[in-house]
Amino acid sequence: MSSLPMIWLPTVQLIGAQKAGTSAIADWLFEGGFTRPALFKGDPWYYSKEVHFFDLWHRYRNGPEFYAARFPQDNSSLSMDATPDTLQFANRVYDTYKSAGSDQLTRVKIIVILREPVSRELSLYNHLSFDCRNLDKSERNEWHDQVLAANDRILSFDEFVSERSIPALRSDTGPGQSTRHGFYAKHLKNWFELFDRNQILVLSYQELQRDPKKIEERIEQFLGLHIPGHIKWANSNESDQKLTQPSERARSALQSIFSFENEKLYSLLESNPGPPMEERPFPRFDVYGPQLSAGFQSLLDSI
Repeated sequence: MSSLPMIWLPTVQLIGAQKAGTSAIADWLFEGGFTRPALFKGDPWYYSKEVHFFDLWHRYRNGPEFYAARFPQDNSSLSMDATPDTLQFANRVYDTYKSAGSDQLTRVKIIVILREPVSRELSLYNHLSFDCRNLDKSERNEWHDQVLAANDRILSFDEFVSERSIPALRSDTGPGQSTRHGFYAKHLKNWFELFDRNQILVLSYQELQRDPKKIEERIEQFLGLHIPGHIKWANSNESDQKLTQPSERARSALQSIFSFENEKLYSLLESNPGPPMEERPFPRFDVYGPQLSAGFQSLLDSI
């Protein structure tokens, strides 16, 4: 990207992972004083939280000025983009901030929260299924298609894993970008190579469950700010059709891939220590995950 006139980009990037509690954290930060992205005519409501600039080519190709227009254009504002799909696009974030000028590339704060990948995949499935049962067909988009069979039937989770998740995990491109979030080590390695490690705070979803106050403290120390209020549980996807546990077949199929990837993550984080408030060593994922409290169950499928 060529040098541009001075533009101001968000001071915080909450980059994911998708279905790992980013909405609860984002709501706390927005309510605590961070400016939401501005909505433009025709934008869906959720663009006021997540701009989807870096992950959608038809938006990214419009350039940094298109992105900056959604945020206050001064260097004293606290603003945030909480697009959970940004995790896979470190290079685009780097190029955009580099082109923006000033010291924005070295000043941006990046937050990522990681969740055990099998439970994250189940939460993704529940979210997609809920939407397909409750949204009019005209309200759905291509993202929802991954949970549908050719006759518009919602796939079972076993079918979803064998026909959607596993093929996605065996390919670097094509359908299944949401599933490939679970390759945490691969994605974070790119971020660590492009940004100073002290600019990146890696959080644990398990800690968010067990001690949300501690997550708040880590974020406040990382940002150097006191954020009023607290992280709240929220869930707009409650349904008696929600699947709470995967079958052994589905769990084993996913775990056969993710177990090795998780080991690479632990090694990467241990050899690349982050800012002092980050939990170290990073806690190993519970497999398949802990028994969930009633309050935390509400967070699982928070949008």
